Amino acid sequence: MKISIIGSGAMGCLFGYYLVKAKAEVTLIDTWQEHIEVIQNHGLTIVDGHHTNRVHIKAFSDAYQQTEKMDLIIIFVKAYDTRNALEKSLHLIGENTRIMTLQNGVGNIEVISEFISKEKIIGGTTAHGAMLKEKGVVVHAGKGKTRIGRIEGENGKREETICAFLNEAKIDTDIEKNIDGLIWDKLLVNVGINGLTAILDIENGKLLEREETETLMKKLVMEAIRVAEEAKIQISYPDPLHHVKAVAKATGNNRSSMLQDLSRGKKTEIEYINGAIVKKGKELGIPTPYNDFLQQLVRAKEKLS
Repeated sequence: MKISIIGSGAMGCLFGYYLVKAKAEVTLIDTWQEHIEVIQNHGLTIVDGHHTNRVHIKAFSDAYQQTEKMDLIIIFVKAYDTRNALEKSLHLIGENTRIMTLQNGVGNIEVISEFISKEKIIGGTTAHGAMLKEKGVVVHAGKGKTRIGRIEGENGKREETICAFLNEAKIDTDIEKNIDGLIWDKLLVNVGINGLTAILDIENGKLLEREETETLMKKLVMEAIRVAEEAKIQISYPDPLHHVKAVAKATGNNRSSMLQDLSRGKKTEIEYINGAIVKKGKELGIPTPYNDFLQQLVRAKEKLS
């Protein structure tokens, strides 16, 4: 299977590692040239617990360097980069290509559907955690289920083949129908974890060690649940707050992607996570003061960084 991974930070590299180990023809694409050069010259290194593994994998800093049509394109870029990344990758899309987004936040599918018909788009989420330790080196910080499915129409043989290959690559994956619900499941997790860990500069698990941080997590998530219910989004978990806490515990040593971004002085995805709750809440007439306040805090921290 020919696979391009667009956005080869921590998560993109992690998936690329497992897929190339399963004998896929994988290409990593990322605009961070120094990171790509390390992978080109020295390979991609994955640290998983006490084990360190290295693989050689094709990597480019410009999508135009890859010329073949792909069977699958996996998008891992930040939500605010989705449009730009796709515009530069249209030449990789063939008649049978599927585009799969496992990105954080909401709004990515709407952007992707401007470039490719919806029946060729696979949405989904992954509960894996990963941290970029240094250029070319990624720490696998937590394992979890990956869930995927077509955003329009019934899942077919193409989706089943992709799911089977991910499982063969030891990426534990299920096919699902309720993609909107899946994306909101992940959104609730990010709402409760990412912004708080970014502002407080702590690992995910430490949110559960203090009454104050656990209370803030609850306030943020409960606002998001009320918005989801009013928007008629079918959340998968009977107790979403419990699920958010379980993810924080399971990825306890992980530094959230938003914290990693702030630490490197980069723009965050706060607009597409807590900001998305604020925006949808305004549309539905539901107040979201905790999410709004956190969004403003992160934006202020971005500017200070």
